[in-house]
Amino acid sequence: MNRHLYTYDLILKAELETFKVTESYEVMKKAASACYKYIIKKFLNKKFLIFCGPGNNGGDGILIAKYLLQKGHAVEISFPISKPKTPDSLRAISELNNKKIINESPILANYDIIIDAIFGTGLKYKINDSLCSLINAINSSKKIIISIDMPSGININTGKFLKTAVHSNETLTFHRFKPGQWLLPGKEYCGKVNIMEIDLKDLDSESKIQLNYPEKLAEPKLSEHKFDRGSCGIIGGEKLVGAAKLAFLSAGQSALRSGAGLCSLFIAESQKNIFRPHVLEEMIVTHNNFAELKENILNSKINSIVYGCGIENDSQNIKILEFLIKSEIDLVLDASVFSMIMENKNHFLDLLRKRNAKSILTPHEGEFRKIFNTTDNKIADALEVSRMTNAVIVYKGNDAVIASPKGDVVINYETSPYLATAGSGDVLAGIIGGLILHYKDPFKAAKIGCYIHSNCALKLGPGLIASDLIKMIPEVIKEIK
Repeated sequence: MNRHLYTYDLILKAELETFKVTESYEVMKKAASACYKYIIKKFLNKKFLIFCGPGNNGGDGILIAKYLLQKGHAVEISFPISKPKTPDSLRAISELNNKKIINESPILANYDIIIDAIFGTGLKYKINDSLCSLINAINSSKKIIISIDMPSGININTGKFLKTAVHSNETLTFHRFKPGQWLLPGKEYCGKVNIMEIDLKDLDSESKIQLNYPEKLAEPKLSEHKFDRGSCGIIGGEKLVGAAKLAFLSAGQSALRSGAGLCSLFIAESQKNIFRPHVLEEMIVTHNNFAELKENILNSKINSIVYGCGIENDSQNIKILEFLIKSEIDLVLDASVFSMIMENKNHFLDLLRKRNAKSILTPHEGEFRKIFNTTDNKIADALEVSRMTNAVIVYKGNDAVIASPKGDVVINYETSPYLATAGSGDVLAGIIGGLILHYKDPFKAAKIGCYIHSNCALKLGPGLIASDLIKMIPEVIKEIK
């Protein structure tokens, strides 16, 4: 599967480059033919209704109707905005032999398949009340809905929409996937997305956005011992009970499962008896105060630290955060860290920006919005914050965006809604904390970590809890290798 995503500007450039050597109408015919062939392979003896917009997406729809008609299929078309306006769509309608198939007042109940060819990737018209009502009627029709290129109403770059959008069972997109097909809510509205290859100019080298895809993991050498594999530290708070205890332990176990040679749990002396019955592989390192904790970390020769899981936003933990950011230790910052940053936002962001060691921040949407200005563009927001903090950003969610200060972006597209459970984010932080030991590029560690985490959830399915994910990590890693 090609993982390169084309934004609106890039797909437009690919089209214009192609039109230098191939007539645009020939490309339209190729697109319509590819869609027609896909549709009739799946749906025979059905009655089709195609809604066509005034632009070239509507032209695709008209030609699909023409090909269906030529093969004897029952099909009608309707123009909910206006008749064709572009040269190619006007040419398409002129070649439609049977104008009787045009129905300006279709009753949706009379059809089996509704094809949406209203906007495609070029959302240039406002969705007025009339069109909004039609789209809502299409969505509630209980018919099979197929969108051409993009569900009408969805922004190709962001996945967002204004008033409403067509909620499709399938989307037949051209040449390459688009970001808005994998970002919410577009991801949910596109249904199954299928690429129709129409021989547009290959501009993959110019694509800065990709789908997250498994990369071969670094294999340990036969001569390696546990110290070569690196040491990951997890720092706990003063009140590690219940869910906080789970979060803390989950991060440690996940770091070991994903490749850390050693894992140290830094906890308050008062907490050690709580953990002893639960800890097997990790080392417990206790402290009585902040000064002892700093000394313990420096003496333990820790290579990476996961911080924020299961701790509170208090003055002691804020001091620890400042110490960590000023250190030369690679960091994965999660959960409560983002509330701490808000206590002195400009100061902490400035410290992060000046760091030499690797930093990975893993906020969910609520944590992200708490600190940073946001727009409707999740990718642009993640990139901006990555540059602002000089850190890799894992902007979590079912459409997680991973961004690097260099401008690279991946969308972690293949994941499970069952990850929306307590502690799953702590497992992710631990996985990344283990992987960052093996990769010079923190972006790569974050990408692989998200892939492992998601695929653990996909294997487990309904009913998973965070601790289940940890046990599945070796199986997913084995498959990647």
